[in-house]
Amino acid sequence: MADKEHLKILKKGVKNWNEWRRTAMGVRPDLSGVDLSGMDLPYANFMVTDLSGSNLSGSNLKQAYMTHANLSEADFRKANLTRADMRNTNLVNTKMSEADLFEGLFVRATMYRTDLRDCDLRESIFIGAFLQEVDFSGSDLTGADFTRAKINEVKAEGTTGFKQK
Repeated sequence: MADKEHLKILKKGVKNWNEWRRTAMGVRPDLSGVDLSGMDLPYANFMVTDLSGSNLSGSNLKQAYMTHANLSEADFRKANLTRADMRNTNLVNTKMSEADLFEGLFVRATMYRTDLRDCDLRESIFIGAFLQEVDFSGSDLTGADFTRAKINEVKAEGTTGFKQK
């Protein structure tokens, strides 16, 4: 369950949130299960944040920093995640269909039953990621790097540029 104080700080804007994150470095923010749909959160620092089960659909998360975050069961459908840093994140059962994930960093991310249908994933990096039962159907993966990724039972119908290494 989300921490009401953490949510209150975030609702004051990204600048306030990121400043709080710099001063409260030992805190592991809990925003689980909250509705953040349609919010403007570019460059937000969500490192080690629990966003599990949250609704971020249609949000602007351009260049958000989400390393080591728990994004399981979250909804990022139609969100702008251009150049978002999702290294070492938990993306189990995450909904990301129709999201803009251009140049996304998914290094060592855990993806199980992740919905990435109809996404822009051009130039994204999946080095060392774990991908099982991920649905890339209809997505553009031109230039994506899957070096050392563990890929099992992935759906790739209608994709562009999907190349396993």
